[in-house]
Amino acid sequence: MAGNKNIGIGRATLYAMVVLGGIAGLVRLTLGLGATTNLSDAYPWGLWISFDVLAGVALASGGFIMTAVIYLFNLKKYKPLLRPAKLSAFLGYFMFVVGLFLDLGIPWRIWHPMIMWNPHSVLFEVSWCVMLYTTVLGLDILIIALERLRIEKLVSIFRSIYVVLIVAGITLSTLHQSSLGALYLLIPEKMSDLWATRAIGPLFLLSAIVGGLGVITLESLVSARHYGRKPETEILRGLAKAMALTMLAYFAAKVVDISLRGVTVWSLDSTHMLFYLELLVALVLPLVLLASSKARNTADGLLWSSSIAVFWVVLTRFNVSLTAYSGYRQIVYFPSLVEIAVTVALVAIGILIFDLGARYLPIYE
Repeated sequence: MAGNKNIGIGRATLYAMVVLGGIAGLVRLTLGLGATTNLSDAYPWGLWISFDVLAGVALASGGFIMTAVIYLFNLKKYKPLLRPAKLSAFLGYFMFVVGLFLDLGIPWRIWHPMIMWNPHSVLFEVSWCVMLYTTVLGLDILIIALERLRIEKLVSIFRSIYVVLIVAGITLSTLHQSSLGALYLLIPEKMSDLWATRAIGPLFLLSAIVGGLGVITLESLVSARHYGRKPETEILRGLAKAMALTMLAYFAAKVVDISLRGVTVWSLDSTHMLFYLELLVALVLPLVLLASSKARNTADGLLWSSSIAVFWVVLTRFNVSLTAYSGYRQIVYFPSLVEIAVTVALVAIGILIFDLGARYLPIYE
């Protein structure tokens, strides 16, 4: 009975967050960006872009990663993780779309890239990739819902074209995961040399892979505990190894890039401190944990290592989109209550929808 009561309190808290976030969103749409956020000409992109868009997309990469692992590399043992990864990916892109919608000066023009083409724009490519990949993920969730409703005829139709969805999903997600990083190279002279590099696209892709693997591990462990299932530590151990290897590749690429460009690394200002936190603490700590067989083979070890890895991915996005510009700007940005309330609400909506999907759709085999 105590467990049920705690679950009820948790859901009530999440619903309250959603209501407050909904009110904050309406206030933003009514009064405008200037009156409700701390965005300005110096900081035109803030929390909604850094977390809801950049971090949200990176953490939603689990869908295309598991699709590639299972269908491209033929590692069928990971198939039980595919549907939860697809659902969390869809929710991550939902966060992306809502965050971008609210961040636009004129939100109702969000559809303009569909008819106003600019093929020379990185943002145009990102817009189309995100729209198409979100559609692919939506079709994946629709197939799962049709299975639950036992509409076999429609399921068989979608299954007949499923290979198209697989190829499209992997291609589109790979493209825009790296392009989001390249977007910041439009103004490299305003960025700190610690992050203003031509290698930012591949680095974004590598960190997104880590984010996707970390979220898959977290959702598997948390859902197992929440729904009374046995933790899939045997399968997750393989993901932990892949996550560690990818982080090692990122670390090596980052060190080589900084060395080749002759960037001044050692300094005690706030920008360098956050750089050290990103590269020497949040990146190294999960590697140390995963180097231990005890951490790789226990649910608690996997939970801690993947949690810190996810934090590292979020930190990389904040550093590129906010910290990298701190030396260029004369003012300090901190998100307003409206910005925070909307972001918290989006996370709460994601948790609630995932919970509904886990309870009423055939997500887990």
